[in-house]
Amino acid sequence: MFRTLLLSSIQNQTLEEFVTEKKSAELARVAELCEKHNIRTIECIVVDNWGIPRGKRLPTVQFLRDMGFGIANVVHTWQPRCEIEVTPVQEVWDIHCQPDLSSFRLAGWGEGIGLVFCDTYDTKTHELVDLDSRIMLKNVLAKYESLGYNINAATELEFYLFNPDGTPLFTDMQTYGIAKGAELEPIINEIRETLRLTGIDVEASNVEYGPSQIEINVRYGEALKTADETILFKYIVHMIAKNHGLVASFMAKPIVGESGCGMHIHQSIIDKNGKNSFVEQDSDGALGNALMKSYVAGLMTHAKALQVVMAPTINAYKRIVDYSFSPTQVTWGLDNRLVGVRCLLGGEGTRIESRWAAADANPYLVLAGSLFAGLDGITNNLPLIDMVEGDPHPEDKWDRLASTLGEAVANFEASEFTKQAFGENFVTTFAAMQRFELAAFSTFVTDWELNRYRDII
Repeated sequence: MFRTLLLSSIQNQTLEEFVTEKKSAELARVAELCEKHNIRTIECIVVDNWGIPRGKRLPTVQFLRDMGFGIANVVHTWQPRCEIEVTPVQEVWDIHCQPDLSSFRLAGWGEGIGLVFCDTYDTKTHELVDLDSRIMLKNVLAKYESLGYNINAATELEFYLFNPDGTPLFTDMQTYGIAKGAELEPIINEIRETLRLTGIDVEASNVEYGPSQIEINVRYGEALKTADETILFKYIVHMIAKNHGLVASFMAKPIVGESGCGMHIHQSIIDKNGKNSFVEQDSDGALGNALMKSYVAGLMTHAKALQVVMAPTINAYKRIVDYSFSPTQVTWGLDNRLVGVRCLLGGEGTRIESRWAAADANPYLVLAGSLFAGLDGITNNLPLIDMVEGDPHPEDKWDRLASTLGEAVANFEASEFTKQAFGENFVTTFAAMQRFELAAFSTFVTDWELNRYRDII
């Protein structure tokens, strides 16, 4: 159907001619920007499945030849520090990285630098790589588009600032502290300005609930752009912190007993007229909107299966603690910060805030998983569990999330939904990657063990 509609709109052109023409126009746009801003280097980014930006830097002349480049396929299967383990994708060969020219932008951290996100292709089959998380998000967005919808989203992340010796930059509790914010302004302002110069709109920044914990809020946008900008946000925070002699960390729980770092995902469905489809009051119940009700039902139904993409590290499970503002149960409510999904009602700002993900998660996987779950709720009219009113923690009626990475991996593998959403190859591979982390940790002697046992047993 897409081919027919497209061909009818371009009259006598073939589809191939239209695609070539459109691509040439994009390349011309990029070339013009490069010339105008004296761009000499393009950072070509491929995001691995831990959410870490990888890739190559290309001279502008080579980049504008639009030939892409090759890298090893292990970029989608290795561990966080690039350890290569045997996964279901056991052969190592080059995959082709092709810049997505629509994502090109100027980098705000230095003169003469541009950046672009890349899609990866299998050089044997010439198909898109099925382990590429950015492709997974594109796939689910295409499904919504076929129904006449677009997705707006925003990610809300916290991070910590540490001295080089690992101590917090400050140790007192100064949540929302204006004086402490002024003290930190030299570094936080530089982060905000670098984000702005990179085309990322900042709405606010503040000192958060933990010692040396910061939150910077960026404006919502189209879902793929939001995921791209989340990667750039973390990249810029790390870079600017290092320039100031500090270490930025998006670990889920970097300090024992202190606040964790989350990645709250705000989501809304936009119709073909640009209107928020969650706004119309067309249903009974607290939400008053049938589409929103079905979407939330999908999130509830698949929360436990998706937990490992929301919390992909061993450390992330130390964040999942009652009364920590990190949800421990499969719950939803209205403006309630103790639930897994918070529904915010009120005009065009009506949206869903999913609060399960940790800041160390891959935003493409988190968004793709949430959108696939919402789509399942919509297309299959899944029933919605009761709404939480008040404090859900003392009640046994609410299903609990896994408390360990191993349990979450088992739920992920056992789910037919995750195989349909992400593909069986990804589910098997990502589960293997998590088990490598578990195996590595199981042999490590921790400081806790030494302090607990060394001098007394």
